[in-house]
Amino acid sequence: MNHVVSTRPIIRSPRSRARRAGRPLLLSYLLIVGSYALLFAFWQAEPVPGTAYVLAITLFAVCLFPIVRWYARGAIGVPVFEVIVLSYAVQFSMPVFTQPNVIIIFSQPFYIRWALIESVLLLAILGVVALIGGYGLARRLPFMAHIPKIDLPLNDAGKRQVFIIGAIVVGNTITLAQAMGWLTAGAAGAIFSLLSRQMQVALILLAYSHFRQERVVPAQTLLLYGALAISFITGLLTGLLENALLPLVSLTLVFWHTRRRLPWHWLAIGITLYLVLNPAKFTYRRLVWYGATPTTAVERVSLWGDLASESAANLLDRSSSETVLSSTLARFDLVHKFAYVYHLTPDYISYYNGQTYNYFIYAWIPRLVWPDKPAVSANEQIDVDYMLKQSDSGTSIGIGQLPEAYINFGLIGIVMVMAIQGFIFALLDSSLNGSRSDGGRAIYLSVMVYFLNGIGSAAAVLFGALFQQILANALILRLFATGWRRHDDVKTQQS
Repeated sequence: MNHVVSTRPIIRSPRSRARRAGRPLLLSYLLIVGSYALLFAFWQAEPVPGTAYVLAITLFAVCLFPIVRWYARGAIGVPVFEVIVLSYAVQFSMPVFTQPNVIIIFSQPFYIRWALIESVLLLAILGVVALIGGYGLARRLPFMAHIPKIDLPLNDAGKRQVFIIGAIVVGNTITLAQAMGWLTAGAAGAIFSLLSRQMQVALILLAYSHFRQERVVPAQTLLLYGALAISFITGLLTGLLENALLPLVSLTLVFWHTRRRLPWHWLAIGITLYLVLNPAKFTYRRLVWYGATPTTAVERVSLWGDLASESAANLLDRSSSETVLSSTLARFDLVHKFAYVYHLTPDYISYYNGQTYNYFIYAWIPRLVWPDKPAVSANEQIDVDYMLKQSDSGTSIGIGQLPEAYINFGLIGIVMVMAIQGFIFALLDSSLNGSRSDGGRAIYLSVMVYFLNGIGSAAAVLFGALFQQILANALILRLFATGWRRHDDVKTQQS
């Protein structure tokens, strides 16, 4: 009996290919969620009730979903929105296990019941679902395909190099001058800040060029990591860890996007730096911001070295490491603040009914036109009303954008505000984070990376000047680009 063997290739349908590709992703997703659940089944600052445990794990699973979807869709754009969503798990799920149920109000402990934690976890899940839903719905709207695309292709190698080197030099110089008090804010403060942020755009462009090359170019490698080191040091001199660590975060996201794999060693370095530097920053600020010493940049760098060495020694000391780690992780704790304001609203403090969003009415007016435009005051007013700080104290604490939505409009506010944020994120992603974007994607990442830590501040702080910042960055980069869009993309659409 003769057997006929077919030589025709097996052709699988797109749905079949997607199903086969999705199986490893689904397995990885379940493995990560399971590992998270297993870790915090044992690591608990105090015993967590079953309901709170399940809700916290569910919130993490919801926040992880956009990253899985990003991989499933081919990892086309840089995963900024996906990581922003994941940051809600870091600040609303993880503190349930790592922090005790208490916050300090006017040096007095305010103990929080687990029932409050469970309620705000439900609200957090609802808010994140609304954020993801608003983003996904907006991406499917017909008009989204017709919004202007800002690719800003930097095809001229000479102009590209001039911008990168110039932005790194000018940006770090301005940051150093601001940190040392040589440049005051004044009327030109917004312009100086805009120019200093070009350093972040340049680093991202340089990182994309570096990580996309098959062969290592020593000069480019030296420029990239040298600029990263200088930016880290100048950022430290400002006393704000965000300025020091966000360039490293941006490069991590660029590597993840170009290589399709997460650089775990960079994550480990970033986490270690944060654990060491965060306890030291308070002493640095006390000596530099409110004291008279040290006076020179070299002395300030030396001070950071001494404080970091002391902090690292405390972390290595078993008797104090647990306390240091807990206090450092408390920086990411928004769930207990939410529980506190949820307890007070609206029984003791009435809903704001949109008062903290009043800044958006006039936020679009540039300070060059209105030099005396009122500054954002939402954070300060909330902190005073909820007794999170005295009215004459210094740094604002901030309750976060999710609780802010609740204290304005309650449950409906969480759904409405988070869905609108998802829509805005989708709009920016579609315009700047296209498959062929160059300078546009660098601008997108340089601006949106601030949202990773910014979800703990008022919405007006980040969204108030968001579109102005993007437009100003685009106008600067257009001077070095060959156009707003890639010509090959336009021809393809016309054909």
